[in-house]
Amino acid sequence: MEVRPQIVCSDLEHCNAVGTSLVKNILVPFDNSKHAVRAFGHALDLAKKYGASVIAVAVTDEDQDSEWINDTPSRQKAMSKSRNSELKQIFKDMDAVAAKFGIHFDSVILESTKIAESIISFASIRRVDYIVMGTHGKGMPKEMMLGRVSTSVALNAHCPVVLIK
Repeated sequence: MEVRPQIVCSDLEHCNAVGTSLVKNILVPFDNSKHAVRAFGHALDLAKKYGASVIAVAVTDEDQDSEWINDTPSRQKAMSKSRNSELKQIFKDMDAVAAKFGIHFDSVILESTKIAESIISFASIRRVDYIVMGTHGKGMPKEMMLGRVSTSVALNAHCPVVLIK
């Protein structure tokens, strides 16, 4: 696969094409919403153009281990296990789509109640070069406010963030 040069500007007088892509890892926070699916498609397109890999991350506040209470499986834990199984199957489907285009794909399910902070921390630890994520406002007209998680990630991430609606 031929990777096109990437144009980098330090200011308007200093823009140059660099031979190798600076984008190697693209993160897609994924919650199976229509916005997240669109973001995944956009990430695949960028990955193909830059010769990058894509990693999807789902953040859930559900415990990923089953737990027994009084020798009986906890109903909450069983529901959590079901949600995580659903995500794992979706990630398998996403892997198949990425493979169809020759793009390396990985996925992770994180357990946390702090979604934006988890995404930002994960992106930093994994040295992500680009975040592509869906957005949708809740509680206000869409034109007035982006989603809280996407806004927080866009304002605090160490790398560029593309928001897809």
